[in-house]
Amino acid sequence: MRIILALGALAIIGLSGCAEDPYGYGGGYGVGPAYGGGSYGGYGAPDPSARANYGEEYLGAGFDDDPRTVSIVSGGELNASSLGDDCVGMISRAPDFQLTYDAGDLPLTFGVSSYTDATLVINGPDGDWYCDDDSGGGTDPEITFYRPRSGVYDVWVGAFDGDGGEGELFITELR
Repeated sequence: MRIILALGALAIIGLSGCAEDPYGYGGGYGVGPAYGGGSYGGYGAPDPSARANYGEEYLGAGFDDDPRTVSIVSGGELNASSLGDDCVGMISRAPDFQLTYDAGDLPLTFGVSSYTDATLVINGPDGDWYCDDDSGGGTDPEITFYRPRSGVYDVWVGAFDGDGGEGELFITELR
């Protein structure tokens, strides 16, 4: 006889206390461009389903007050390099920000402005992981979706050398 406790959609804890993946995915979140293939699983995985550290917002194409900005502190306890070769920096388990976006014809850009060396990790609506270190100039990261999809973008702001700092995440259609 087996007794189980359901903990949301993420895991089932058996009588022995060992976590199991109820869907047989090995804890992975899918394969994407920043993955380098294979599945990502194991202890300490970034969790797109967790509540965002610095809030969430809904924006539709052509949104007012562009760019939108969110004050954040970069860094965390997880190494983003486990997501693939293009991912670097230390990130938190929960996303820093969650954007639900209704796409149009404009590109969608996420970037970070910070005095520290920040990185950017995004889990897109397609389930793929996208990462950047310095494309925004200097040590600032930036990722542009030239044909963005409607859906949820979970965003992590990492600390390249592990030393987090204050910064500003921006979201724009004007770049």
